[in-house]
Amino acid sequence: MRRVSPAGLMLLAIAAGIAFALALPATALRLEWLGAAFVSVIRLLVGPILFFAVVGSLARIGSLRRAGALTIKALLLFELLSLLALLTGMAAALWLQPGAGVHLAAAAAGPGAPTLRATVTAALLHNSLLQVLAAAIVTGGAIALAGPRAAPLLQLCERCAAGLFAVLRMLLLAAPLAAFGAIAFAVATYGAAAMLPLAKLLGCLYGASLWFILVALGALAAASGVRLGALIKRIKEELLLVVATASSTAAMPRLIDKLADAGCPRPLAGLVIPLGFSFNLNGSAIYIGLCLLFLAQACDIDLNAAQLAPVLAVAIVTSKAASGVAGSAFVTLAATLAAVPGIPPAALVYIVGIERMLKCRPLTNVIGNAVACLALCAWSGRLDRAALRAAGLASRP
Repeated sequence: MRRVSPAGLMLLAIAAGIAFALALPATALRLEWLGAAFVSVIRLLVGPILFFAVVGSLARIGSLRRAGALTIKALLLFELLSLLALLTGMAAALWLQPGAGVHLAAAAAGPGAPTLRATVTAALLHNSLLQVLAAAIVTGGAIALAGPRAAPLLQLCERCAAGLFAVLRMLLLAAPLAAFGAIAFAVATYGAAAMLPLAKLLGCLYGASLWFILVALGALAAASGVRLGALIKRIKEELLLVVATASSTAAMPRLIDKLADAGCPRPLAGLVIPLGFSFNLNGSAIYIGLCLLFLAQACDIDLNAAQLAPVLAVAIVTSKAASGVAGSAFVTLAATLAAVPGIPPAALVYIVGIERMLKCRPLTNVIGNAVACLALCAWSGRLDRAALRAAGLASRP
């Protein structure tokens, strides 16, 4: 008997969840805890995994100068991609006008929005993953400077990282069950509840995300000698896991393994991918840019180019708080509302019902980080082209 692949199991779980919700919607509403518990455990493991993976990768890269140069290149690429993603979301909103005619202003009264200074401060100081990354970079740099004297500490960090990854891989065996519960709850709760403007918003988000993947990420992949379609096919199991959990971080361990097998040095992948899940969340950036302007349109607020510039500047900073854990992008969107003072915070209630339908957001996050990692490897001359060809990802001989 042929064994069902992990991707096949995930598809079966999703299909079973949909069928169960349609047959027994009242019971399906009580299954939310399956997906929520799974994501909660993932959330607990993300910080320690991020710390030990980055520490080990920085120390193993070789020299502190090389590690620092790689980190700077990665952050520059992440900022460019994040800016392009925000502009993609804003352009889609300005072109398609999904919030026009909603007239939320009269109905959505609420307390005043926080100041821009408070918003930016909160994004930088109260994002636990950014704090973990900062601590990991300092620790990894110190170990690299210490050289052979710090070898026992480096080995301890690597053993901790390996143990945590093993725990996470065991946890991922329960992913189909979590997918069943999460999809069943989502279909039973939100399946037919969206009104026309929300349907338009969903269409804009999916369309903008598809454009970004095919055009922006496609061009970056092609410039790096990578076939985007083959890469997406290679990481399909991780993408299905993301669809089920709505958390792009859940795909991180397997993504590092698959990129390492495809020719990206493991220390480099172990550094760039964790950095990307805090600094390169393209899907979340598209969502934030588009939803900000959707809510502005819904509240009958017209924004010109001069008014959009500070909105974009604040969104670039606050988008770093969208940590890749389920629901974090919505929290970040709420914090970014200060950039458009005319939008009352209570207006967010209008879009909360579509949160479970935004599967394009974490999918774009994962694909964007995979492409960015391979691009950095290629441009630094460290991509193993033979392994890339063996994995079927090379676009040229």
